[in-house]
Order: sequence, then structure tokens, then C-alpha cells
Amino acid sequence: MNEFTASHEIYFRSIIQNSLNSDSGQLRLSVESGSDGNIILSLEISEDSNIAIANPESEQMIQISAEDALEKTLAALRDNNGALLIESTENIQRVGLKNGAITRETIEDRPRVLKDPAWAVGKAVHLDPHQAAPLLKAIGLMTQDGEIKAPMRKKFKQVNHFLDLLKSSLKTQKKRTLIAVDLGCGKSYLSFVLFWYITKVLKMPARFYGVDIAQDRIDQCNEIAHKLNLKGMKFQCASISEASLPSQVDLLISLHACDTATDEALALGVTKNARHIAVAPCCQHELAKQIDGAPMYPLKHGLFKHRFADLLTDMLRALFLEAHGYSVTVGEFVSVEETPKNLLIRATKGNSQQKKRIEEYEAFKKYYNVYPMIDMLVQ
Repeated sequence: MNEFTASHEIYFRSIIQNSLNSDSGQLRLSVESGSDGNIILSLEISEDSNIAIANPESEQMIQISAEDALEKTLAALRDNNGALLIESTENIQRVGLKNGAITRETIEDRPRVLKDPAWAVGKAVHLDPHQAAPLLKAIGLMTQDGEIKAPMRKKFKQVNHFLDLLKSSLKTQKKRTLIAVDLGCGKSYLSFVLFWYITKVLKMPARFYGVDIAQDRIDQCNEIAHKLNLKGMKFQCASISEASLPSQVDLLISLHACDTATDEALALGVTKNARHIAVAPCCQHELAKQIDGAPMYPLKHGLFKHRFADLLTDMLRALFLEAHGYSVTVGEFVSVEETPKNLLIRATKGNSQQKKRIEEYEAFKKYYNVYPMIDMLVQ
């Protein structure tokens, strides 16, 4: 048996640290047991340097720090007289011990697990790559051999990051069926991934309602839900104002609903007293016609006027939510290279400053002499 000495630990510590700090793309580090060759620990390092650890017997992956990853890997090597597997998209290196000496070899006959660097399912640490494959294939994001389709890569990244932003809110949900609504759902990539994550990973009961005005998309979504036996998902062809929805809503989302459709979604969330709201606005034109006489802002150029109207619209939306008792955060949910419409407005029920925000909201509208449609939608 090979004894794992202090000098061996120094060597392996250096290799692991170099791998964890590597900027060469996605990597996987695994520890192979010295007794039976089984994998006893696995780490995945994404292109943006996030590190996740998985137990081979578990369906979960959990993000950890580089320091914890280093110590856990060293402990697994030391306690099991193991070998270290370093897997990139190019090859798999095996670093182990033989008769007390360190050996390093390239494994030619071991099947590669990783796909193209940025698009392996394992990059989404909140989804198990094997468990989620049927879903990702059914909704058209994944090929049959497990790679994300090239035309769908941006959508894949958007959906995963959106889920990353929402999962902390989901975990605070009380132990009852979560009611979620996706307004302007389109092909429902986000709804399907959210429903899968909530029911398959968090093991929580949920019901999802998707609404869109395109009948062909609704038919397609219902067909996919039936094919995957996702009994808690229902899709209906209707406008937002005419949709048949439960009286109680826990989560309302709307991704890139055009112009005032975003306002309709926000108003419905407020009317339904939704616990959580998340919207990514799209194009918006309503206020551009109203700001001609805005004080101190002679917006003579059309481009300036429309950009200013976009910003003004989203500022008003955030204040509207705060005035109706929500705490609001605003940020970018993907980079501008992915989509220029990358603003995400998130709101959670509860705001101790509601009275003050009502005053600010009214003063803001008066200053710019604007009358947003969203106010009429909640009257």
C-alpha cells in the first residue's frame, strides 16, 4: 500500500491549488479510491471560477470556497490513499502514487464527462446534469448527446442565472404548495427549469401557470408538460388581464414582456398580493410621448428621449412596487453582451418605508408630469 506522506501532501496541495486558480476554462477534479478505484469526491470548477462539490451518491451539488475545496480534496486523497483525476475539455490527467513515487499520466481510454467548456450542464450547479437531461432535451436546449445547442447558449445562461437569483427566495417558502405564474411565458424555458428545480431538487410541491397570447406556444408547452408528466404545470392562451389564475400567488415572473405588458404583470402581482415578483422589462414606449415638457430636460434628440424614457419607466416601476409595500432590488441578471435588455427588477412583500415611498412616487410623477398606465391597472 502507498503511504501518503507529508511530502506527497505538499505536492498534491500545489497541484490542487493550481487547478482551483486556473483560468484555462472548466475543470473537474475527482479523487479515485486507492482500494477499489471508485470516485469518492468530485469538484467542478466553472469558467467564472465558481467551485461546486458533489457526492457521487447525491443528486445535489453545493458551491464551496476554494479553501474548503482544497482541504476536502487533500483529506480524501490522504484518507483513501487515492489518486487525483484532473479533467479538462482536452484530456484527463491522473496523478497518483506507485511504490511511494508520484506518477502522472494521461488517461486515453477513460470516457470524457465534460462537453464544450461553457455549455456543459454541470456548469449549472443547482441542477444535476443527469437528472435534468430529459427536461433540457424536451424544451430544446440540449442535444441528445448532452450538449447545449449552439443557438440556445445565451438562453441557457439567462435561465440559469435567473434561477440563481431566485433560489434564495424559493428556499424561504413555507411548507405548502408554491403557486407560481409566468406572464408572457413564450416557450417557457424559465418556467420549466424553475418547476423542475423546485419539485425535483428542493423537493417542494408546486403549481405553475404559464400565460401567453400565442396559441402554438401554449400547445407546445402543454405537450412538453404532458410528455414529462409535470402534472403541476398548466398553460393557457390569454392576455395578462384576461388570464384565469389562482387568487393567491407566491411567485410572479415575467421575462421580456413587451412595452406595457410588463406593467400589466406588475399590476397583477400587486393585485394578487404576490410574495415575490421578478420582471425583466423589454421595449417601452409609453412615457416617451409624455416627457416633452419635462422640466430641466430639453430632450431634443429622439435617441436621448427614448433612452431617458426607458430609464424613467423602470424607475417608476420600482417606486410603484415600493409604494405598494414591496422591498425592491434592481440589477443586471446577465451581461449586456448576452442581451441589452438585461435589467431585472425583484420585489419581495414587506416595506417598512411604504408611506414615505408613496409620497416619493407621487412627487416623482408630478415632477416629470407623467401618468403611467400601471396606476390605472390597480384602481
